Amino acid sequence: MASGRLLSLLIFLASVGALGYLLTSGRYSIQRVTVAGASALKADQVIAEAGILGRPIWFVGAAAAEARLRTNPYVESAQVRFALPDQATITVVERRPEVRWQAGGVQYLVDGRGQVLAAAQEPASADVLVVIDKSNAELKPGDQIDPDALGLTRALALRLPAELSFAPAQIGWDFGIGVYVRSQAGQTIVFGQSKQLDQKLAIFRALLRDQTQFTYLDLRSSNPFYQNQPQAASQP
Repeated sequence: MASGRLLSLLIFLASVGALGYLLTSGRYSIQRVTVAGASALKADQVIAEAGILGRPIWFVGAAAAEARLRTNPYVESAQVRFALPDQATITVVERRPEVRWQAGGVQYLVDGRGQVLAAAQEPASADVLVVIDKSNAELKPGDQIDPDALGLTRALALRLPAELSFAPAQIGWDFGIGVYVRSQAGQTIVFGQSKQLDQKLAIFRALLRDQTQFTYLDLRSSNPFYQNQPQAASQP
C-alpha cells in the first residue's frame, strides 16, 4: 500500500476491463447506417456492399469500405464516416452519364434536372447517352424534359449492362409509351416510367435467361406481355 503498487495494479486491471468492454461490447458495433446520394442504387445494397454493419466500430476501416463500394459499376466515389457509439454515414456519388436529348434530328444538351441548355455543336462521344425523342417536338433552351424519363434512361444505361449483360442499341422516349430500349437484334422493350423498375428488370432478366423469343415486350402494366409476331401475344 505504501509503495502504491496495489493501487497501480487496481488501476491497470480496471483499465484492461474498460478496454475489453469497449472492444467487445455490442454497444460499439455499427447498428445504424445512413445512406446519402443513392438513386439508382438501393440503400440496403449500399450498406451490404460496404460490409460494415454489425462490425465493431474500432476495427472498421473507412478506406477499405470505400474501396469496396467503388467496385460497384454505379459508384463513382464513396465516403464513409463513423460516429460513436454505433453510427455510420455512407455518401455515394453515382455515375451519371452525360445525356443528350435528340429531337427532330437535333441533339440537345440537358442538365441533371432535365432542362434543355442548347443544341450540341459537336457529335456525341461514345460515353454520352443519346436519348431518341420520337415525339417530334421542337426544343429550345429552357425547355424541361420529363425528369422521370431522364432519370429512367440514365438508370437503364447503367443497370442493363451491369445487371443483365444487355447492351441496348438505342434508348428512346415517346409521348405515348414513355421510355423504351431497342436491342441489337431489333427487339423493343417498353419500360414506360421508373415506377417498379426492379420488378420490370426482373421480368426482362427472366426472359433473357430463358432465351424467350420476342420482338416486342411491354413492361408497363401490372400484367406485362410480349409478342414474337405482331398478331400473337403471350403472357410471360
